[in-house]
Amino acid sequence: MSLPTVNVREANTLHSIVSLGSNRLPAQPMRPAPRTSVEIAADRDAAVSDREALEAARPDVLLRGTADEVAALDHRVAVAKIRIDQADVQHAAAVTAEAKAKADHEAEQKRRKELHRKAMKASAEVAKLADEYVTEAHRLVPLLTKIREGAALIAAANYALPDGAEPVPPGEPRCSWNGKADQPHSTIASRVKLPALGTDTVFIWGEVAAPLPHRIVHEML
Repeated sequence: MSLPTVNVREANTLHSIVSLGSNRLPAQPMRPAPRTSVEIAADRDAAVSDREALEAARPDVLLRGTADEVAALDHRVAVAKIRIDQADVQHAAAVTAEAKAKADHEAEQKRRKELHRKAMKASAEVAKLADEYVTEAHRLVPLLTKIREGAALIAAANYALPDGAEPVPPGEPRCSWNGKADQPHSTIASRVKLPALGTDTVFIWGEVAAPLPHRIVHEML
């Protein structure tokens, strides 16, 4: 007598081990892909249907089948019950994992929204500060101009000192390079660069490659 055919699906499928030579390792079993709680619930429903169909066929197998057929049927019933038990455990774990993933996602979105809100506020503040920067940068131009002119006068005097005269000090503190204070002095007026807004080629003050129209530019000596 033939046993009823039902949809018995195994959760884990292993790749067959293929010999590739003495220096090759056997292929490793493939891990089953993560399943959602909905997929697991569908598998449980299928296992329940399989078990019910097998159990419904048992009286007829007991009546007409052999002992081996009854044993084979009982084994398939037991496998279906195990699949149901596994699905119950896996479904609970999947529901917990999905709830945590949802909570984590919502928390991350909340953090990003708060960061975005603060950044939008900072953007408006930076726009105001940028306007203030332009105003303050223009205010520094006359001061830097005087420092530059004084530095040029001092440099000219030191280039042609009268006999016996001491070099004229730079007035401003001497700058140091790489922690060395004995390097040639460079006035702050030649080191300051005040870029204009919206471009890296236009300066309110500082060295530029070539003059451009409609801007305040003070070329260094």
